[in-house]
Amino acid sequence: MALFLFEQACRAQEVFPEWRVAPVMLSGSWERAQHVVVGDVDNVVSIGSQPIPNPPPWPGITVSDIYWCRADFHASSVIKGTIPPAGKKLLWAAMRPGCGLEYAFYGYQGADPPLTRIWFIREEGDYLRPAVDSGGVYFVSIHVKWPNPPKGEAARLFALLLLNPAVLGGALSANSLDLFTLILGEDGAGERLRALAAGTRDDHLRRWVCDYLRSSKYACQ
Repeated sequence: MALFLFEQACRAQEVFPEWRVAPVMLSGSWERAQHVVVGDVDNVVSIGSQPIPNPPPWPGITVSDIYWCRADFHASSVIKGTIPPAGKKLLWAAMRPGCGLEYAFYGYQGADPPLTRIWFIREEGDYLRPAVDSGGVYFVSIHVKWPNPPKGEAARLFALLLLNPAVLGGALSANSLDLFTLILGEDGAGERLRALAAGTRDDHLRRWVCDYLRSSKYACQ
C-alpha cells in the first residue's frame, strides 16, 4: 500500500513537456524528426494525464485531456540521423487513454511477420519524443524485414519501399509519394515514378501515379 501511494505521489509530481500538435502528416514527420530509425517499444506504461493545453486543429474532434505514455525504446538500424542514446525512453501524449499506437502510424496494419517499424523521433531532455504528438506519424509499419543496408543507402531504400503496395499493406497514397519525392528529390523521384507508371500492368496504379505526376507538373504517358 505504501509503495502504491509513493508511486501515485511521484506521478502527480511529473512535469510533462510541451504537447506538440501540427498537421504535418508523413513527409512533415520525416522533416521534423532528428532520427529516423528501425526499432520498437516495450514496457509501455501510462504515467498521467493533463487538461489539454491547446485545442487540436482537427475539425469535428473535441479533446479535453491528453494521456502521457512512456516506453522502453530499442533501435536497431538508422535511416536518418543517428541511433539515439541507449536507455532513453520514448514519451508521447495520446488523445485517448490506454497508450495504444493504432492511430499513430502509417502503413501495414497486420501483425503477421515479417514486420518492421520505422520511427520518426527526436531527443528532448531525458526522453525520446515523436516528431509531433498529434498530426503526424510516429512510425511507418512495413510488411518486410529490414535488410540493414549501409546508412548511405538506407533512406533511398526506405523511399523505394514506399512505392510497394504489398509492403505497406494497401494501395499507394499521396503520403507515400510525397515522402518518396522529398527523400529522392524532385528530379530523381519524377524519373522513378514515370518508370513505375510505364512499367506497371496495373491500370489503376498507372492512372493514379500519372495523376500525381501531373499535379506535380511532370509529364506522364
